[in-house]
Formats: sequence, C-alpha cells, structure tokens
Amino acid sequence: MKIVIPSYNRSETIMKNTIKILIDNEIPLNLVYLFLANEEQKELYKVPDEINVVVAVKGFINVRNFIIDYFEDNEILIWMFDDIQKVTLKNGTLMEIFNRCAKTLEQSPYYLMGLPPTFNSFFNKNDGIREGGLLFAYGSFYLTKNDKTIKPDLLCVEDYQRTLINFIKYGKVLRCSDILFKSTLYSKGGITDSQERDYFKLYSDVSKLIYRYGEYLAVSYKYVKFYNCEIPHIKFKTTNPKNYEKQEVIVLPKINPEIFKPLLEMLGKHSFKIKENNEANTNRSCRKNFPKHKADIFGYVKLRPVNWGHRGKYNISRRTESKPELYNELKRIADIIVPFKWSSVLVNNNVVCGKHLDASNIGESVLLSIGDYEGCNIVVNGKKYDAKYQPLIFNGSKLEHYTTDDLVGNKYSMVFYNILPDDFILG
Repeated sequence: MKIVIPSYNRSETIMKNTIKILIDNEIPLNLVYLFLANEEQKELYKVPDEINVVVAVKGFINVRNFIIDYFEDNEILIWMFDDIQKVTLKNGTLMEIFNRCAKTLEQSPYYLMGLPPTFNSFFNKNDGIREGGLLFAYGSFYLTKNDKTIKPDLLCVEDYQRTLINFIKYGKVLRCSDILFKSTLYSKGGITDSQERDYFKLYSDVSKLIYRYGEYLAVSYKYVKFYNCEIPHIKFKTTNPKNYEKQEVIVLPKINPEIFKPLLEMLGKHSFKIKENNEANTNRSCRKNFPKHKADIFGYVKLRPVNWGHRGKYNISRRTESKPELYNELKRIADIIVPFKWSSVLVNNNVVCGKHLDASNIGESVLLSIGDYEGCNIVVNGKKYDAKYQPLIFNGSKLEHYTTDDLVGNKYSMVFYNILPDDFILG
C-alpha cells in the first residue's frame, strides 16, 4: 500500500493540509510518495525526510499517468490531492480504514474505490465499504488497485472518465463511507496550475466525455465562480443500469453564446456564395432538396470533375484560401465543440433544407446553429432537435435529416464533418 500525492506550487500549504492530516492521524510517512513536476519544485518543498520525494513530470494528466507507470500493476495506491483540509472518520482510525480498504481491493475483482463526494455528514449516513454499480470516485481522494491500462486523457473531467473506464472494464466501482473529506476545489496552485483550465478547455473535455460515454451520462448546469459562468455539470444516469444504449443523436451541453461574438461579426461581413437548383444552373455543388441558399465550405473539398484527372483527390477550398481569418475562427470553435477528427466545415446562412443524406461524409458530424433567430429546427430520423447554441452529433450519411420551414430572424449553421479517407491524396 502506498499513499501518492501529486503536487505543484503548494510547497507552503501542503504541510498545513494533506501532510498535516497524515501526521495527525499517525500515518507512517514512509508510505507517502510525493510527486513533483521538476527539480526546481523539489527545491521548494520542505517535507519530513521519511517522505519519498519523486521528480515526475509537469501537467495534471501527465503526472497522474506517470504515477500509474511508476508502480507495479495491482499495487494498492491511495491517491490524495495536496489540499485536503479536513477528514471525518467512522469505524476506526485513518490507518485502520486504509488497511481495511486496501485488503478489500486486494481480494476483490474491482480496481477503484471512491469516497463520498460531499463532506456533509447529513448526506453520508452509510458506513463501511459497499459494492456499487457506477459510483462516482471523486478525484481528490480515492484508492486504486493499479492498472497501467487505465489512463484518462481528459483534464477537466478526469475523475468521471476514470470512473467510467473502471466501470466498463470491471463492472463495479467500490465506495468507502468511513472517510469524509474536504478539499479546496478551484483554488490557487495544485497540479492543475501547470495547464490551462478555463471554460473552453472544460467544455471541450465535457464534449469528448459525452461523445465517448454519452449513454452513461446526464447533464445539468451550475454557476461556478472560478469560470464566472454556468458550466455543464455531469452526472451518471443511474448507479446500477441494466441496459445502456448509444443514442443516434448525441446532444452536447448548451454552450456560452459569448464565445461566438467574433465569429458572428465575421459572418455578418462575409459574402456567401449563392447556390440555386434550376434548369440553367450547372453548379454541381448544389444538392437535391436544397432550395436557393447561401453557403460556403471551409477546409478540405473533393476535387472534380473526374475527367480532369482528380478522382480521389482533395484540396483546401478556395474560400479557405481567400478567408484565412474566418477559417481560423471556425477552427477555434471546432477545438471547443468537435470531439473527433474533422476535415471540413459547411457554413450556411438561413438555409431551409429538405430531406437528405450527407452521402460523402465519413462517420459522424457536429451541427451547431448561432445567431438571432427562432425556429428552423433540425429533424433527424423523424425526431426534432434545437441546435441553437447546443451542438448535435449524428451520422448524416446514414440518418435522414431536414429542417423545419419556420425560420424567423438571421441564422448561421455550421456542420463540421470529415471527407478524408485514410489514404487521401492532395490535388
């Protein structure tokens, strides 16, 4: 059994918080491994000699995965943040509870044990250790039986991802209700200081989590002072589900409209290409069931016609070359909302479209609408969705979709999608 504490820029406070709690509770300090970002950080930390100090790497995810690789598989690890302020104990001393938890993990087929996610004893009337289903293991204080294959990669929702990976692989997550703890979430310092952690990063990580594990998750919203706005709040749908089903349409959380102000300003000045289907029109980019509309494609396009020798070749669109600032802004938005590989983005202005499939697209697409408008919802496979400041993910090449004909106002819609096969050739 080892107690692991990753720390960064908390050389002065760690002795007042986590390490003090361990000392006060008579935990042998030779069990403690303190992981620091570099030699410079090591010089700053003045901790008891019995503690094992390890120079690791910088970064929240990086140091956690470093620790996983540092220890052998099946080693019992007690993970603690460097800002644990208080603990309340039931049924024994802290060391007795640690030993009990370690023995349970060693003997069970499960690899993750969390603690109650709130310090309020009113909500923690359980005692002892129980086998749950999908029980959330809060990232500030938890136990694992080390498994080097479980390495989360999402900074802002690392604890949710780790819980889900363990649940999917092993079937259950344990919980010990004999320790309640209080930490300083969203405070200065700590290993998250070494990477940016803002609203954009949070939303990006949440979108990736929902894209990968959406069938397990529900979303609500709460105001957090650290981000100075409402943020998506992830919850597990149920602790012991019998049947999780992947949704045809993945609805991502609502996104703060403020981040689209630069894009809206650019689009308001942009002269869209007008596309129209009629007998005189020879523009092959016009699509069936699309009336006259304004649209442009940024990113990659497939070259045509075939008789020009462009079969299977791709290139950057002319609009991308002529409007690089607009394309860069679209890429900035994509970095926040698109959780997978994409090559192209279709930007429409006030488009009302009939039933169609996006036959050339590979895999799923992200649809998002912005602007001052009402109506014109997207209908996918017979079900209506509102994509206004709420991205949707679905496979447009397989699911028939169209928009309702009730647009009022000025609407811009963006579809981020991929057309590039693995063996694509540049024109």
